[in-house]
Amino acid sequence: MWKPMLTTLVEDAPTGEEWVYEVKYDGFRCGIEWTSNNIRLWSRNGNELTNSFPEIVAWCRENQHLVENQLPLFLDGELAVLLTEFQSVFSLVQQRGRLKAAEKIQAISEKRPATFVIFDLIQLKERTLEREDFQSRRKKLEKLSSLLKIDQFASENRLYQIRIFQSLADIQALITLHQSEGIVAKHKNSRYSHGKRTDQWLKVKNYRWIEAVITGFNTDNDYFDLSIANKDGFEFLGKVKNGFSKEEKNTLTTFIQQHGKKKNQFYWDVPPSICIGINCLDATMGDLREPSFRQFHFDLLPEQCTRDNIRVGLAQLPAELELSKPEKRLYPDVTKRDYLLYLRKVAPFLLARIKNKRLTMIRYPDGISAHFFYQKHLPNYAPEYIQTVPGEDEEQDILCQDLRSLLWFGNHGSIEFHVPFQTIDSGYPDEMVFDLDPPSLREFPLAVKAALLIKDMVAYQGFIPFVKTSGKTGLQIHIPLEEKSMSFDQTRTFMEAVANIFVERYPESFTTERLIKNRGKRLYIDYVQHAPGKTIIAPYSLRATNEATVATPLYWDEVNEKLNPKDYTIKTVPPRLIEMGCPFQDMWNNRKKP
Repeated sequence: MWKPMLTTLVEDAPTGEEWVYEVKYDGFRCGIEWTSNNIRLWSRNGNELTNSFPEIVAWCRENQHLVENQLPLFLDGELAVLLTEFQSVFSLVQQRGRLKAAEKIQAISEKRPATFVIFDLIQLKERTLEREDFQSRRKKLEKLSSLLKIDQFASENRLYQIRIFQSLADIQALITLHQSEGIVAKHKNSRYSHGKRTDQWLKVKNYRWIEAVITGFNTDNDYFDLSIANKDGFEFLGKVKNGFSKEEKNTLTTFIQQHGKKKNQFYWDVPPSICIGINCLDATMGDLREPSFRQFHFDLLPEQCTRDNIRVGLAQLPAELELSKPEKRLYPDVTKRDYLLYLRKVAPFLLARIKNKRLTMIRYPDGISAHFFYQKHLPNYAPEYIQTVPGEDEEQDILCQDLRSLLWFGNHGSIEFHVPFQTIDSGYPDEMVFDLDPPSLREFPLAVKAALLIKDMVAYQGFIPFVKTSGKTGLQIHIPLEEKSMSFDQTRTFMEAVANIFVERYPESFTTERLIKNRGKRLYIDYVQHAPGKTIIAPYSLRATNEATVATPLYWDEVNEKLNPKDYTIKTVPPRLIEMGCPFQDMWNNRKKP
């Protein structure tokens, strides 16, 4: 029976040319036993998982012809539900593991499939590879992955060969942005030691830091109860046992015996006075994931340990960010803190769409009901890490290249992020975007109609279209292009032709009339805006509406008569991403030439 090689937990990752680095995914350790006649999934404890993850088995069967002459195989990896290439959602894979009914398992596997992230190859054909060093096994895995076409990340694939990093700094930046579970460092010469925890594979956890108040102690199991303050007093957060030194624990238990109240043989009530810092991977009310004591916080009052502070701690905001006036209302029901935490959650998706593009922001320093202004150029008070490129009139145009820049902009009231259709190093568009603009929300069904018509036409031409809400009353169709495959003149000609076809076919529904007063109740198909120097709202950017709506990527099956753009807000989009993933995840893998 397979017993996986195990990692050793350390505080800091080693450095040196003899080490390589991988993302640590938050899921189930798993081995795939793949023969010509059968495909079976095994947990690290020897339990069979085959029936719990039918999408993995189905994908392997569908692609078995690509590796038939390589079988049998044994692959070591992690079963995970991926949010991004570098971030997984443990709660979703945990839910999958608990399901027993085949119908429910099948339904969820189709709606939110898991991915098997491969990080080692243990058997190839009839040959076991345990005695070969990691580099040798990796080279064989790379050849196998090339045959299966899983050497590059694509969300439609159910197997994915984990990415290797030679630089610790490079992977740390990604771990921070994506809030991954951690880093695994592997020695290049390591052999595969079944069932052993070794110093050749080391893991560093990406712990979040939060603060809570001790309110109870159980002498039977040595767990301390933790609470946070609310308007009615204190509410239970979770428990912690590990991380205390012997001296720290003795000091704490002595205090509890002197000041606490014994409820029964084992349990002590503790008055809320001792604040402590906690390391954890996640925190929901009543449950902490992998908590451990970090430090005493004599600088905090119990009333300062709140749910809002827990949210900030879990977000892992950059150290450079000085959160100013977090309670300021930017929207009727949204504070600046809420907005920055939203930006933190969507940062991997938003940055992927605005990086290396000249940024135009609409800033509302005092909220959307107050004064606003456009900003394209670097203000003189911006920090040095904000990157720029030369613009017109000797000004410096703003770029948003990383998390700290994005949050700095948000902290200064930047609500809407608009970007051009080309990157800073190209004069060619990297996408075409049809902007479908109905006169009001009442005519939104026209946007649905136009989007589906344009989708079919451009797909017939060989393009792969993607769709999002504009964040207001319309829809926008993004069509990724291969690098330098079309000029702006060519995209303008193509888009104008498409728009005119539908205006001629449905003159009562659509128009290309630029003057609003002449459109009537018809939807405006905007292709004119697709030009050098023009911009479009970025995916996942908020809009300045009372509902705090978001320009939200959609799946095409959502574009129907039930679609309402007001459903996609600062509060609904983050849980939607976790539940459904990002429809634009593979956009740049689907670039097409005309």
